[in-house]
Amino acid sequence: MKKTNKNIMLLLFLLGIFIGALDSGIVSPARTVIANSFNISASSSIWMITIYTLAYAVAMPIAGKLSDRFGKKKIYIISILLFGIGSMLCGISDFYGGFTLLLISRVIQAIGGGGIMPIATAYIGESFPPEKKGAALGMVGGIYGIATTLGPTIGSGILNLVGSSNWGFLFFINVPICIIILILSTLTPKDDKVTVPGKIDIWGSIVISLTILSLMYGLTNLKFYEFSSSIKSNNVWPFLLAFIILLPVLIFIEKKAEDPVLNLKYFTNREITLALIIGFIVGAGMMGVVFVPQFGENVLKIKSGSGGYIVTIMAIFAGVGAPISGRLIDKFSAKLVLIVGFILSGIGTLTLALYTANHPSFFSLVIGLIFVGLGMGCTMGAPLNYIVQTNVSANETATAQSTLSLVRSIGVAISPNILIGFISEAGKNMSTKLMDVIPKAQAPQIPGMPSAPSGSMSMSSGGISPDQLQTLQNSDVTTIVDSIKKFSESMINDKVAPALKGITSAPNYKGPKADVLLSTIKDGYLKQIEDARATIENVFQSTLNSGYSKLFIGAAIIALLGLIFSLMLSKNKKQIL
Repeated sequence: MKKTNKNIMLLLFLLGIFIGALDSGIVSPARTVIANSFNISASSSIWMITIYTLAYAVAMPIAGKLSDRFGKKKIYIISILLFGIGSMLCGISDFYGGFTLLLISRVIQAIGGGGIMPIATAYIGESFPPEKKGAALGMVGGIYGIATTLGPTIGSGILNLVGSSNWGFLFFINVPICIIILILSTLTPKDDKVTVPGKIDIWGSIVISLTILSLMYGLTNLKFYEFSSSIKSNNVWPFLLAFIILLPVLIFIEKKAEDPVLNLKYFTNREITLALIIGFIVGAGMMGVVFVPQFGENVLKIKSGSGGYIVTIMAIFAGVGAPISGRLIDKFSAKLVLIVGFILSGIGTLTLALYTANHPSFFSLVIGLIFVGLGMGCTMGAPLNYIVQTNVSANETATAQSTLSLVRSIGVAISPNILIGFISEAGKNMSTKLMDVIPKAQAPQIPGMPSAPSGSMSMSSGGISPDQLQTLQNSDVTTIVDSIKKFSESMINDKVAPALKGITSAPNYKGPKADVLLSTIKDGYLKQIEDARATIENVFQSTLNSGYSKLFIGAAIIALLGLIFSLMLSKNKKQIL
């Protein structure tokens, strides 16, 4: 292939990787906005994320196998076309068709997206000679890391630019990039002729789709911090049971298939098996970064939604680390790069957990994020892709790459449900901690009033209603005092005002009017809360940070597991299947 054609093909695939990775995060900030525009519940709105995740996971192994049979470029272009059509329809659903059209469009988009990443990675990896393969895959990792990490920030930026009512532009942004890719594809040569080894594995494709759907849906709904009750849910146990039943059926079918969609020989190769295990661990660890914006906002005491630049710091260093890691693979080994990456990730997460959470500062936050970013750059792409591609034959690269991407997606699906438990636990303790520092309201001494409105002035009397507790839990460090003020004002109006009206309306009462007394009580108590602002904010910050600290310790343990399995890898050996 001519150098010009090769550069165009490289651009063709890198653009696809960018939009595919970007889309996984760009929709997240808009979920609430989209739910409100369709007037649907939060529980229903999660389907715009879940249905994409499920369809994406199912599409990957099938698209990978088809590309190995019929040509990577051909299936990749079809995937881009589907992704572009799905994106356009998602955007149109903002103006016409409603939530049903959005869900159907997300499935189309996901089917396309499932073919983009594994095929592009496989093509780029096999297009370069062995001595440059690591650098090429490092470039893939850099693009993927930057796009994935910046997705939520870019999504928030687009909403701020076009307005929340025009959320469809979050999807429209993909369309022109897809058109550019399709135009570029006409300037490059066709795929080389592919030798078809056997009949298409129809039954394997069907069963693996059902197996993946069962596992992913069950894991997505499983709440590990409420495991005993969650496992009994009808959204969990039937699907995990279906997975357990389908798995041996899948193995039986794939053993008999001439050209299996899931090559079971991967699991007999030590290096590939270890790469798949590490891929799962990397997927689980990657989701820890989802909580970084909120953690940074709490550490720096800035309002929710303004922590995007915090993620940018991490994305920059992930983007720097990925290409460097690729070159280190070519010079040394994938094993060494993974070891270094997990050590860097461990240092970063432990810095955030043990120092930044207890001694909040911008400097310590940035130091932790630099290490996490560099660690991500070394672990999330190039080394594992390199191990998989160098241990399979040329006609299996996309299939193997898809298997790795699928396993990593399972890790991504399971991780939030594990890590969110630490934040949830901190939220449960929040009301108790706050009640200890919120000023205690005292019953006023009113001239001419025979008795105080007994019990009605205590913030703790009667407890806090679920709605009031939810309001406090939805607050951030910058709004918690105002939320408490609003809560207190509501309590005074609901409990104290009626008592005052009853007392001041007595025939023998000669003191101030009820509304004057109410205003005095309210103003005085709200001033007490305002005077305690610094204390309340510090308690809120430290309580929430205790949850984040445990979360990042959990991420550090995940990095340790990755390190242990990386140490089991061979340094340079490869065994072509």
